[in-house]
Amino acid sequence: MRKLDISELDVLALMRYDACTRCGECTATCPTGGEAQDVELVTPRGKILKLKEMYARQYGLRARLFGPREIPEADLKELSGRAYECTICGQCRTVCPAHLDTIAMWENMREFLVANGLAPLPAHEQIIKSIENYDNPWMQPRAQRSRWSKRLEKEVRMKDALKDKCDVLYFVGCTAAYDPNIKEMAIDTARVLSKAGLDFGTLGNEEGCCGSTLLRTGLLESARKMAEKNIAMFEKAAPSVIVTSCAGCYKTIRQDYPKVGKVNARVVHITEFVGELLRTGKLKLDGKVEGVATFHDPCHLGRHNGLYEQPREILRSIRGLKLVEMERNREDARCCGAGGGVKTAFPELAQKISSLRIDDAEKTGADLLVTSCPFCYQSLKSSIEARQSKLKMTDLMELVRAAL
Repeated sequence: MRKLDISELDVLALMRYDACTRCGECTATCPTGGEAQDVELVTPRGKILKLKEMYARQYGLRARLFGPREIPEADLKELSGRAYECTICGQCRTVCPAHLDTIAMWENMREFLVANGLAPLPAHEQIIKSIENYDNPWMQPRAQRSRWSKRLEKEVRMKDALKDKCDVLYFVGCTAAYDPNIKEMAIDTARVLSKAGLDFGTLGNEEGCCGSTLLRTGLLESARKMAEKNIAMFEKAAPSVIVTSCAGCYKTIRQDYPKVGKVNARVVHITEFVGELLRTGKLKLDGKVEGVATFHDPCHLGRHNGLYEQPREILRSIRGLKLVEMERNREDARCCGAGGGVKTAFPELAQKISSLRIDDAEKTGADLLVTSCPFCYQSLKSSIEARQSKLKMTDLMELVRAAL
């Protein structure tokens, strides 16, 4: 009989699972549950009830009186697979009447599955090995991490933060550094920071993966090592501000790193930072950008960190640009489908969720679908191309750069 190790399910987590009222509010809003043909175990409620049942079989009152009951191996494997059919978007936390921190619950559930040898999924193994071996999920050499910046050598003065002291450290992130379709995000961000006259730099080839993918798949120890390595480099560079253009990097460095070690610098997302530069007059948008834009709220930026108005303030400050809202926006925004390892393990499911978001955007009549997250950009752009939609996928910094 399989004996489950519950050491990774802390007391607080167990209390949260027990506090679930089975009301089903989460079921009605879950993006993956809505696309999984009504399979209860895919829904937040279904996962909670199944894990509670397994816990009761081996650690409940009946188990203590009469001995633990066997948990079928098939049930364990099914829970493991279904637990990863979740983007950890946080929509369930927004609507939960019991105010359960479901984001923490899902991440903790995955840590529990990994501790018991039930996870991660085979589909995640290559990306995890790539992060552990190459410090990025894209199987790319470390020596190529700063290649994106070569185009800017004559245009932008960007320091090597480990050699030359700088006030602002731009943490680029793996996707913007390596993906040829996303590198413009890094280029535009660097141009904007330079235009503001800031003393800034990057970690160059020494920058490592932030570890977000490892954390979201439950590999806590591997993520801890990654965090420790990056924190040591932050200490060496000693900036006063760390700016990220990736919503996932922002969440990880701001919320998860402090559990491992102190990050002395202030951690901000580029939307926060540019907003501050505009308000203080350090950056002026004198140009004009014609068009109608709608903004997609990345889950890691919005529901996970509460940054809703900052990107909208920037969009409203661009002359000639009209901002229109999708019906589902801010804390109610639909997920892009790429988070939590779903796009890697369940690409068809991710595509269905992403396609629904394109529906939302098209209904606004906008020309531009704007976001500020490389994963959202990837996912939504893929759906736009698959549907041959007239929408243009746009990063927020692309518009800021165009308006300078």
